Amino acid sequence: MKRVITAAGADGKSYFESVSDVAASFADVWASAPGEPLALAMASQGGATQLEPAPGGSSWRIFELPDDAVVAKYLRDQGVPGVDASGFHRTQTLDYVMILDGEVTLELDHGTVTLGPGDCVVQRATNHAWRNKSGKPVRMAVVMVGLPK
Repeated sequence: MKRVITAAGADGKSYFESVSDVAASFADVWASAPGEPLALAMASQGGATQLEPAPGGSSWRIFELPDDAVVAKYLRDQGVPGVDASGFHRTQTLDYVMILDGEVTLELDHGTVTLGPGDCVVQRATNHAWRNKSGKPVRMAVVMVGLPK
């Protein structure tokens, strides 16, 4: 996957600040902190440094979702509070999710929905789990916006 970051010079002219390849299995495309000037927002060079952005901050990630057991372990290893053995978790974020490739099921406390390429979810700080039972990786794009605690 290629990540392209644009900027504007002192003269107001636009230019490419960065064009780079990033790992598609879990790539932080961009992250910002609240009140941070646009020029100081940092693009991560590798895996997630923190799952949730600070309140008012944001993150944009592309990742491939493996099978259920691996997902739950990954979330627990990342220190997501309250992740149970089945992968249910809640983040204090507003998430915009788009399925890019594959099929995945979003499970809530009451109900499930199966999603495919082009399907979108607005995840509003609710308890949820992602289930990949397709036997193939699922690629997703997620923008997370940190909510007040």
